[in-house]
Amino acid sequence: MTTRDLPTLDQLTAAQRRGDALADALADAVHDDPAVRGEFAQALREGSSTAAHPAVRAFVAEQERVAAAGEADLLAAGARATFTAPLAVHVFDVGAGALISSYRPPGPAAVLTGTGRLVHGTQHRLTETARWLSAASLPGGLVRGAEGWVMTAWVRLGHAVARRDVQRASASPDGVVPISQMDSVRTWLDFTVVAPRSAHRLGFAVTDAEYAQFLTYWRFLGGLLGVEPALITGAVDRRSAAELLRRVDALTGPPSEDSRLLTEAGIEALAGGLRDLVRVPLGPGRLAARTVARHLQGPDLGRALGLGDPAPQDRLVPLAAAVNRVGLSVLRRSDRVWNAVVDLNIWTNRRFLRESAELVA
Repeated sequence: MTTRDLPTLDQLTAAQRRGDALADALADAVHDDPAVRGEFAQALREGSSTAAHPAVRAFVAEQERVAAAGEADLLAAGARATFTAPLAVHVFDVGAGALISSYRPPGPAAVLTGTGRLVHGTQHRLTETARWLSAASLPGGLVRGAEGWVMTAWVRLGHAVARRDVQRASASPDGVVPISQMDSVRTWLDFTVVAPRSAHRLGFAVTDAEYAQFLTYWRFLGGLLGVEPALITGAVDRRSAAELLRRVDALTGPPSEDSRLLTEAGIEALAGGLRDLVRVPLGPGRLAARTVARHLQGPDLGRALGLGDPAPQDRLVPLAAAVNRVGLSVLRRSDRVWNAVVDLNIWTNRRFLRESAELVA
């Protein structure tokens, strides 16, 4: 494939007017009868054929169909590139990199600030996102019935519920829908381009082969999230994925006040994550999160997001990245050692899922 297989700007613009029909129908059903949530949970456990409500049956059947079409070797391996860095590093590459970047577009930022829970409960939301990302990335995590597969179904429904609520509150005169297919592609790119790029800048680069496998896995995951396959099928390597991000960025407006509000809440949540994972006190954690976020977003975008001007301590980030880069190259010299490192990171993520379960209950 080449970049010719990527959606054009016109196609991405049109995608702003489309949501997720199956998930939207389920969101309507849940709104009309809250008991449908219980039926949905049961169908995810026991199969779509057990569901009486047609919206539940159709949605879960689609999730089952996508899972069944996945290559067994791919699902067994998981998103292996995710585990080439320790869990704590993802506070920075996913948190300070991808999630802070996701606050940049003004439209989605307005949706997220539409409810106080998503601003004042950012720590909870960050934990939920981290748990879903771990569960969905683990080996076997997206096999039908696995924890990651179930969580992904709930994430997809959650997007549809939020879309429904915003549309009912204020319909867009130009037909643009909240959390549209375009927004879903942008979020997909935050995880598949921005996060790995951020990890690279922190000294945790992945090989071309690891990245290609990662993209293949995430195209499969995108299907489970309700992203239209035609919008992401062409993102198969660094060049094509970066080009898709460039096209999406061309249609993305500058950060708004909502973006800055979410960024500030995000920095606080990342500091909480550092405290919980590696026992860094909140004060130094805030400083570290802001410093790294400023480095990853760049000076201009950093200012626009309210991260402040470059500061002297920012020079420590590339120095730490250089140390990380050397350490990683030493570990990669031996396949036995490197596989043990990856296995340890997988085990750490499984432990995180167990120990954090009560935090989101």
